[in-house]
Amino acid sequence: MIAEFVKTFVRVAESGSINRAAEALFLSPTAVKKQLDALEGDVGFSLFVRSRRGMALTDAGRALYADAKRLIGESAAALARARAVAEGGETTVLVGNSLLNPCKPLLALWDAAKEFRPDLRIRVVSFHDSVRELSEIYRDFGRRFDVMAGPCDIAGYSEHFRLLNLGASRLCVGIPRDHRLAGAERLSPADLHGERMIMLREGISATLDAVRRTLRRDHPAIRLEDSPSYYDIDVFNDCERQGILLLTLDVWADVHPALQTIPVDIDYTIPYGVLYPLSPSAAVRKFIDTIESQARSRREG
Repeated sequence: MIAEFVKTFVRVAESGSINRAAEALFLSPTAVKKQLDALEGDVGFSLFVRSRRGMALTDAGRALYADAKRLIGESAAALARARAVAEGGETTVLVGNSLLNPCKPLLALWDAAKEFRPDLRIRVVSFHDSVRELSEIYRDFGRRFDVMAGPCDIAGYSEHFRLLNLGASRLCVGIPRDHRLAGAERLSPADLHGERMIMLREGISATLDAVRRTLRRDHPAIRLEDSPSYYDIDVFNDCERQGILLLTLDVWADVHPALQTIPVDIDYTIPYGVLYPLSPSAAVRKFIDTIESQARSRREG
């Protein structure tokens, strides 16, 4: 029962709303609230600060959320690995899936070509976009799952995994829906003058380091602030709660329902593709070859 309550807690933390969590869990808001109350009663401290704007994690709630997501992800990965062995591990490819690295675009390519690879199976493994978890995944790629899709411009990534480049993600700005700029269809850097804007800290992405230098030189009126090592849902939540801007990507437009994602005229892009191990298994190699062929056919068609 506690495990069920923890999963409910994680869903509320990510959605920022009991009602939205209830919809995703196919429960009533009353049932979700009762589970949260029961969990807080069991742990003996408050997990959320409740307000008319939604549910915000307390410091203790943040600590529990990070560990809960990691444990849920590790449990799912362990089960997926066991199932893959039971089904014939040499023919099963484990595909990572998270809020910031959704596997849907990758599986769309696979679905269009899987009839040509009846020898391969796909199993989805969910994980959490926390700084700690992403650091572990990037450092030891292939342990939790075999492949994942997403933007990638991480310094030194070629020492840990390979990237099948499928295109590029364009820069956007995430703006709280009640912000003065939220109604814009497109933004220029000049529109951002006087605003605070979060972006990835220096030293992680060569492209975003170049963006930072350009903005500092040409638009010093934009007040740039560092995020943690990687973006996670807490970064999006903090921007919404504080009413500040977030330099984001078009592929993350649906990450946070209370942030409007608007294209910005900054002439840089981030590579987008499939991450996979340096020494892929035969099944992963076949999967990557199939995805690459399908992507090429779409471009040429």
